[in-house]
Amino acid sequence: MIAPQASAAQRVKVTPGFNGTVNAISEPDSNGIRYIGGAFTAYNALDTGTGAVADTTSAAIQTQFPKVSGGNINAVAADGSGGWYIGGSFTSVDSVTRNRAAHINSDGSLDSNWNPNIGGAVTALAVSGSTVYLGGTFTTVGGTTRNYAAAMGTDGTLQNWNPNMGASVNALAVSDSNVYLGGTFTTVGGTTRNRAAAVSISDTGNGSSGSCITSYTANCLQSWKPNLNSTVRALAVSGSTVYLGGDFLNVASSTRNYAAAVSISDTGNGSGGSCITSYAVGCRMSWNPNLNNAVYALAVSGTTVYLGGNFSTVG
Repeated sequence: MIAPQASAAQRVKVTPGFNGTVNAISEPDSNGIRYIGGAFTAYNALDTGTGAVADTTSAAIQTQFPKVSGGNINAVAADGSGGWYIGGSFTSVDSVTRNRAAHINSDGSLDSNWNPNIGGAVTALAVSGSTVYLGGTFTTVGGTTRNYAAAMGTDGTLQNWNPNMGASVNALAVSDSNVYLGGTFTTVGGTTRNRAAAVSISDTGNGSSGSCITSYTANCLQSWKPNLNSTVRALAVSGSTVYLGGDFLNVASSTRNYAAAVSISDTGNGSGGSCITSYAVGCRMSWNPNLNNAVYALAVSGTTVYLGGNFSTVG
């Protein structure tokens, strides 16, 4: 027997995949699982909220992970134990209040001890050891002033690390004993740093044998200063080089359209000095893809830099 074909009016319209923007995808854990965050609320027919956990191979969504709601997820970082730190504009995780940042354990449960209670959107996250670094548009963390950047212990305690950025942070990365930050800011702790800066997290990095983590001082700000003329939206550190992407057209008084590379080597400023503690124009590297529009994301793998954004030509 042959069943009659359904008419167009009887067919169910299915839009495969996520029903909204994806903003962040984590690196896979040891089991090939990634956390995906964005402005979506569903994957196929599954009500996911704004976050979903997917198998890298099969793309199957893991349903045991909690629903995030009340806003977008903008940033995700693996905790190294099968769970994730997430940041964004959301206000609830699994019907429990979590303002803009939360930790989801590997078993899918919400970490009850980690609740920063961020006073504005989180747009960047990085985990280093027992510390989670956050950047965004916020000015308070747990009711304590933290202008646009903060550090939380993985035990849920707010750290004294406090660079006091002058405006929003869009991207950050940790390398060795420094946090590299990019955004719209033009000052760090009252000192001029146009859209990119490096801040120490060393226990002996504040210039007086003290700690930039537990007793932050102005000396924790590094001299590294690429001096960009507009917003940084993405950055990545690879070896002794920081790659930057965004809206800028100029780095250290030289044309660099939307993407640039800047050295952080101790011998990388062209005169045998340090691009960390005595930045010079020579720290700007010759790498110059010359894009025709903004860069929103970048990543480095081996000797290749991958970029995404609004551009349609390179070079």
